[in-house]
Amino acid sequence: MSSRAFRLATFNLENLYSRPDFWDPQRRSDQQVGNVFFEDRDEARAAKRIAEAVLSDDKCQLTALALLATRADIVALQEVDSEAALRSFRESYLKKLEGPDVAQAMRAVIFRDPPPAPDAVRRAREMAIARVNYRYLHVSEGNDRRGIDIGLLARIGWQSVTSHAALTFADLDIWPEGMDAYREGPPDDPRPVARTDRLFKRDLLQAEFIIDGRNFTLFTCHLKSMNGGRRATRVVRLAETMAIRRLIEQRFADHQGGPAAANWAIAGDMNDYYEVDGVRDLRDYHTGEPSPTALDPLLADGFAVNLMERRPAEERWTTYHPPDDVYTQLDYILVSPALAQANPHAVPEVIRQGQPFRAARHAGPRFPRIGWDRPKSSDHCPVVVELRLP
Repeated sequence: MSSRAFRLATFNLENLYSRPDFWDPQRRSDQQVGNVFFEDRDEARAAKRIAEAVLSDDKCQLTALALLATRADIVALQEVDSEAALRSFRESYLKKLEGPDVAQAMRAVIFRDPPPAPDAVRRAREMAIARVNYRYLHVSEGNDRRGIDIGLLARIGWQSVTSHAALTFADLDIWPEGMDAYREGPPDDPRPVARTDRLFKRDLLQAEFIIDGRNFTLFTCHLKSMNGGRRATRVVRLAETMAIRRLIEQRFADHQGGPAAANWAIAGDMNDYYEVDGVRDLRDYHTGEPSPTALDPLLADGFAVNLMERRPAEERWTTYHPPDDVYTQLDYILVSPALAQANPHAVPEVIRQGQPFRAARHAGPRFPRIGWDRPKSSDHCPVVVELRLP
């Protein structure tokens, strides 16, 4: 017999900051606010703080609407500034929007015939709040130089959460072909990557749950961005996916049947894709050269299952990239073969109501106040799936 159903989601919140004071000398846009360019760094920073503080209210309302639309019990999050920023977002935005769900549950109790006793009403309120409130919250400080981290929100408590941000290439003995030639750092002073460097560009969180007496392990990630070019940065993401697989193999080495038979999922922003509308013969949009994916270590031999393939090919996209006018899946919930087999009818939902109107392929409804480019919930769509543990 399987466990009760629970909903698992992943959502890149796109810069959920509580302190917009980062400064990246490589990003000239950090000196620009609207269409105004500031030569003075301090002046630009002050102007950006004021502008982002004003705009963040609309953005956070729309982000909260998108997150709550998932109705998820566990949410893997990317691009979170800090635990304080996530806590503020939960208290100031999520809780305000949860009210109708609590009220609906309360009405079902209060208007019963015969009327319930005061203690029953109080217990019903506590249960209603527990069902919708994200009581459990975690953010780990990772390796991103801008300070954008990954985290978790959940209605189900975890047993433990482990960060892997400190792991190096040498720790896991991972060094893919092409790593020797890769350079990182500012364009005027690039440096080679060393085997003693930290492997994950952000982090990999490992959360252990017990749901209805069954073990479930969630791995949450946000891989290296494609800034600098998808092909040029692929080798770093390849190292990260190799590391994720290695850690899962280590975690379930003693499990009967190995990793394939265990209950686990990988949820996050992979910053890569292996198909466009079902076509896997990927080509670079600028050169026409073959453009391989970094996701092969997780998918090529069936190690993990991408449940999104159960959707029609043209409905798998989670992001829109305007310069190339391309819709791709960057946000994934990958599950073990055992979990996929136990949930043959589980099809992920993609919440697109928060997408800006420039993502014209989405012809459905949008949240109020969505703009052509902004405001928007995020440049990523939340993805959610309902699962039962065998």
